[in-house]
Amino acid sequence: VGVGGSAIKALLDDYCRQILIGTELRGAERVWDTLWSHLHRTGSGGINTLAIAAVDIAVWDALSVANRKPLYQVLGAARSSIPVYASGIDLFMDPARLRSHLQRYVEDGYRAVKIKVGRPTLREDLERVAVARDVVGPDGILLLDANQAWRLDEAVRRLAAFQQYDPYWIEEPLAPEDLEGHARLRRISRVPIAVGESLYTKHQFLEYLRAEAVDILQPDVARVGGITEWMRIAHLAEAWNRPIAPHFLMELSVQLLCAIRGGLILENVAGGSFNELGLVDERIAISDGIASPPDRAGHGIRFDRERMARYEVTSAGLQALDTRTHK
Repeated sequence: VGVGGSAIKALLDDYCRQILIGTELRGAERVWDTLWSHLHRTGSGGINTLAIAAVDIAVWDALSVANRKPLYQVLGAARSSIPVYASGIDLFMDPARLRSHLQRYVEDGYRAVKIKVGRPTLREDLERVAVARDVVGPDGILLLDANQAWRLDEAVRRLAAFQQYDPYWIEEPLAPEDLEGHARLRRISRVPIAVGESLYTKHQFLEYLRAEAVDILQPDVARVGGITEWMRIAHLAEAWNRPIAPHFLMELSVQLLCAIRGGLILENVAGGSFNELGLVDERIAISDGIASPPDRAGHGIRFDRERMARYEVTSAGLQALDTRTHK
């Protein structure tokens, strides 16, 4: 999200590297637990789990390459493909522009799309939701994402109004810390609730499950600390009979979803993938709204270093970005 990259790199250079040098690479869980035992002393999420994720993902890639198999096959190989939904940053779009934007998704073969909600007024939200339902048609899958926009009272009001358009889920209607609010909203509303991109540990996901506060879990493989913890959350979800629809990072998430039984759907964020930026030497194939992981050994992501160089951010660049943000 453009914040904290230099801090994560410092954790990797100053701590993770020193902890792991000389460690025999036999299993990812041992490496993950070793890092967690050191880093969680300063917090159980945020830059700590993001730093662990960088190591953990590299470890799983190495183990998969050593086994000469794609990552999803090493992890379980529940399927070889997964449905995809198209999403993007569209809250600023008026209904006419949103219609044109979504029509391109449908023309590209997507049967499921997600739009942002949380405009200043309910009327504005309803206009956009109506347009989205019209574009995807009565049998298409319409997903809504509020990005923590509301208090409980406003969430109840808006979901009651959205219900006529049959949304498949509402994502992050409230702040992730408001566990009881999500539980109350789930009891009141008929719109399924999706949560997870702002949760960082399996313990937080378990709290949501115990509180009956979530229908669809959305763990982000980077934020939860990598593949090891993501798989623990996926197994937890299976035990509670909840599906997984992970947040972001399509190139890694396609492998994870194809590894588990409870995989629901993959997110493809417009403008937010290595695919679109042209940073990888093999793109994820998406055809008629279905994606498949690469056949090569490992997680399949091999960066084009020359192309990556154009996106490098220097310390001066970070300072300039911080100044613009505060202005």
